[in-house]
Amino acid sequence: MTALPAPRPDRSPRPSLRPVAPRRRKMATIPFVMVVALVMAAGMVALLVLTTALQSQTFVVQSQQREAERLADQLSALQSELADRRSVQNLAVAAQKLGMRPNPYGAQLQLPDGTVIGDASAVTGSEIPSVHYLTPEEAAAQKAALDKAEADRKAKLKAEARAKAKAKAEAAAKAKAEAEARAKAEAEAKKNAAEKAKKEAKKP
Repeated sequence: MTALPAPRPDRSPRPSLRPVAPRRRKMATIPFVMVVALVMAAGMVALLVLTTALQSQTFVVQSQQREAERLADQLSALQSELADRRSVQNLAVAAQKLGMRPNPYGAQLQLPDGTVIGDASAVTGSEIPSVHYLTPEEAAAQKAALDKAEADRKAKLKAEARAKAKAKAEAAAKAKAEAEARAKAEAEAKKNAAEKAKKEAKKP
C-alpha cells in the first residue's frame, strides 16, 4: 500500500441557479397573413374614401368658380348698362320724354348756402333749335340706315372688283387665243415653206 493524501474537498463557489424563462410562442403564419391583409384592406378603403372626398370638393370648387365668373360677367354688364344710362345722351333723351327742354338762361344754385345766381325764366323749347337728342328708336333707325348704306357700298365695290377680274380674265383668254393662233399660223407657214423647198429640190 502506498500512502496517498486524501482528496481535498472543492471549496470554489458554485454558480447560483436561476429559473429558465419560458419559450415565447411564435405567431402562426395564417393569422399573421390575415392581420396584414386586413390592415392593407383598411388602408385601401381609407385611400378610396379620401380620393372620393377630394374629387367631390374639386367639383364643388369648380362649380363655385364658374358661378363667380358668371356673377362677375353679370356685374360688368350691369355696370356698363348703368354707365350708359348715366350718360348725357340718355339723360337728355329721358328729360325730353318728360317734356323738359334745355334752358340757356337758367339760374344757378350755389351750395351750401343755397344762394340763387341769376333769374330763372320759363322756356318754350325753341331757344336752341339746333339741339335735338335722338330717341333710342331714332338712333336705331339711323344706325340701320348707316349699316344699309355701308352694306350697299361694300356690295358695289365687290361687284366692281368681280367685273374687273372678269374683264382681266377675258383679256388674258383673248391674248392667249391670239398667241395660239399666231403660233399655229407660223407653224403652218413653216410647214408649207418646207414642203415647197422639198418640191423644188426634187425638180431636175
